[in-house]
Amino acid sequence: MRKFTPTNNELYHVFNRGTDKRSIFLDKKNYERFIVNLILFNTQRQPISNLSRYNIKSACKKIPDDPLVKIHAFCLLPNHFHLLLEPLIENGIARLMHKNEMGYSHYFNKINSRNGNLFQGSYKISHVDNDTYRLYLPLYIHLNSLELLSSEKYWKEKGVKNKKDAINFLRNYPWSSLREYLNTDQMPFVSRDFIDEIYKDKNELETALKDWLPEYTSKCAPLSG
Repeated sequence: MRKFTPTNNELYHVFNRGTDKRSIFLDKKNYERFIVNLILFNTQRQPISNLSRYNIKSACKKIPDDPLVKIHAFCLLPNHFHLLLEPLIENGIARLMHKNEMGYSHYFNKINSRNGNLFQGSYKISHVDNDTYRLYLPLYIHLNSLELLSSEKYWKEKGVKNKKDAINFLRNYPWSSLREYLNTDQMPFVSRDFIDEIYKDKNELETALKDWLPEYTSKCAPLSG
């Protein structure tokens, strides 16, 4: 049971990972399906059926006009995901996440001929309840994919070796809302109002990302596991 009920028009960090840290996204189609779910399940009505007909581009032409939440940011990694959500109605996050995780699990298990839980229990949720968290979280969510850049695998523990390469990787990572904010892709299902209040343009956001990255030091050993 959750310790609190999300309040409308407040910000929440929502995240989950695969059970036993297993991969939940194995290929491009998996990533696309999760995002299509986010788009088309974000409705107070009965969602569109037969989602296999849609890719992200076609789903964006069917964005519901009665959303449960605002989606401010997202980042999908092979074995986990991060979302920054703002509920618009009571239980908006719970309703979206129930449909999304159940729908994606059913899809994933069917195409991979498996049974059982895909996610490590129910999603986790944290209230963004102070200014420091509000400034830090959008950067944290978008920086997560940097662990997939082989030269920066241990950036959280050892710092970043090449910030220019790191930012370039983040700019082009396809499964993150950062592409919307840096104008390298259009994602009309992402609400820009929160982050646009903090950063006046893409250059200011990019500078904030670069400034937040720790400098490389060879003295720190990477964490195990």
